[in-house]
Amino acid sequence: MKSTKISSLIILLIVLDQISKVLISSNLALGESLNLLPFLNFTLIHNTGIAFSLFDEGGNISRWLLVIVVSAILAYLLFLMYKKTPKNWPELMSLILISSGGLGNLVDRAFLGYVVDFIHVFYQDYSFYVFNLADSYITVGIILYLSYFFFIERAEET
Repeated sequence: MKSTKISSLIILLIVLDQISKVLISSNLALGESLNLLPFLNFTLIHNTGIAFSLFDEGGNISRWLLVIVVSAILAYLLFLMYKKTPKNWPELMSLILISSGGLGNLVDRAFLGYVVDFIHVFYQDYSFYVFNLADSYITVGIILYLSYFFFIERAEET
């Protein structure tokens, strides 16, 4: 895949993430929920921590430390995509998804000081963490990469 197509896809995914966050933030008050399905709400929260609110309430130092660490990781992933050129589609797509998600949340953290989360999946008394599209990109990207690594690449080596 050409670098312009890779860049366009990353930008598209980031824009979709940011639009979803703006729409939710414009229509719900902090902590407010909108019931969509028996197992799905949109609930607006501001996450100052990392994934699943780990290290929440870390303050401004933690915010900028996360921005620096995430920026370094993303720079490495972008280097892998553009300079090392992944061998195949699953590897490339996983890097695109992880980078897009990381960049989407990095924009929030750098400009707002928190990440806008709103997708709330639950079942009866069990409640999963509230997340956003960028988190979904990262999760799917990691699953795709691990699946590729453990099932496809290893099978090709034998």
